[in-house]
Amino acid sequence: MNMKKLFAVLSVFMFGASFASQAYAAATFPSTPYERTFIKSSARKNIGQQNAKLAAKYRAAMLNRFMTYTTYDSQSNDAVAITPEQIETAKKLYAEIQKFGFKTELTKNYYIYVEIPSNVAWKTPTLGFSCHYDTTPDIIGKGIKAQKIEKYDGKPIQLKNGHILSTETDPYLKNMIGKTIVTSDGTTMLSADDKAGVSVLVTFIQTLAENPSKKHGKIQIVITPNEDVGRSADFIEETPYNPDIAFDFDGGVNGEVVVGNFNAEKVIYKVHGVNGHQSMAAENGYRNAWKPACELGAACAQEKWLPNNSTGKQGYVELHHMDMSEGKANVAELDFRLRDFSQKNIDAWKVYADSVANKISDQFGVKIEREVYKQYGNVAESIHPQARQVVTNALQNAGITPNFKEERAGTTASMLMLKLGNGAYTLFTGQNNPHAFTEWLSEEDMYKAYLVALNLADEIVMMR
Repeated sequence: MNMKKLFAVLSVFMFGASFASQAYAAATFPSTPYERTFIKSSARKNIGQQNAKLAAKYRAAMLNRFMTYTTYDSQSNDAVAITPEQIETAKKLYAEIQKFGFKTELTKNYYIYVEIPSNVAWKTPTLGFSCHYDTTPDIIGKGIKAQKIEKYDGKPIQLKNGHILSTETDPYLKNMIGKTIVTSDGTTMLSADDKAGVSVLVTFIQTLAENPSKKHGKIQIVITPNEDVGRSADFIEETPYNPDIAFDFDGGVNGEVVVGNFNAEKVIYKVHGVNGHQSMAAENGYRNAWKPACELGAACAQEKWLPNNSTGKQGYVELHHMDMSEGKANVAELDFRLRDFSQKNIDAWKVYADSVANKISDQFGVKIEREVYKQYGNVAESIHPQARQVVTNALQNAGITPNFKEERAGTTASMLMLKLGNGAYTLFTGQNNPHAFTEWLSEEDMYKAYLVALNLADEIVMMR
């Protein structure tokens, strides 16, 4: 790529529940593999109504399940492979899920995998659901005392340690007047991130186990550790999880669906100087590593590309830090963080940065090496082509208006995508203010997410 074309590319990078038999009879199944099957709207409505009746039977049990899960201390910690608290939580969840009778595995690294076989005669895409049982290490998560507030009156909620929840600071609370919410007592987080998602999926598994007449295709479910330290995909290969159409239950509220997110890479450049006494540098070949490193940093993390100048769909480049590599003063390490909705833009930056590094290497007589670490990918670039229509139908059939959004961050689904090759959308679960003392759960949104899960199973049955 010539430099003119390269800078043109870089400018883009920076700126810019059970079925009635008549419902199946109404469907026609095309011969094209996994082609969407369209049924009469009246039949779909009938299916949605049946799911709503079924879901209502499990609503109270799901909330009680969530309250129980908040008592499980399951904080992750980036300094260890897995915390003892996560291991204990994984064992409790595994024992609970195993009783439902489906194939259930607890892997060596404490992933919980559940496989529900298809009970229809035709081949459908494999539906995948995921969530995570760990909670963030960034805030106190031990000894959680969740508070269930029924028929919320709209008034400020006084928590301990001076924390207050109110409709002024949390406008979404206005939608909860007369409904049930759950908060912490103010001394810890609540852990709705992602015990709300775990509650949804375990209740979903229970529902299918106890209602075998509900039709569904093959379903794979994985519950992961270490999501809140960015390692939920580290050992996903220990499980058979690799669905065709997937959804991650770890989102916000009110029909939110994350349909796109940043691609993320960490790029390390190491500038190797040459040892020697500085006073005799002209004779002994000494080469300082830090001046060329500074030149490289300035050229490859220009002010216009910094995070504070990035909004919306714009990507950014940040020189996250510079340090001595392995404690060696003559090896300067530059850690660049790249974020963009387009992988092509990140790749273009790497071409540009390499060209700059080569020139600086020649100019200063130093060796420069590069290492690239892919952190997560944009699910929109590798999503099943019919996933959006499937989730739209599932939401609308639950009486929910889809709220599609693109996240300037990563998701569990985006981490799993790196190893599985397929993207997934992240669905709302009722989480509010995650990683905070004022974290709270919308019981209604958690229930709606569960209903959407039932509807998604039906939508997949309508594919072959």
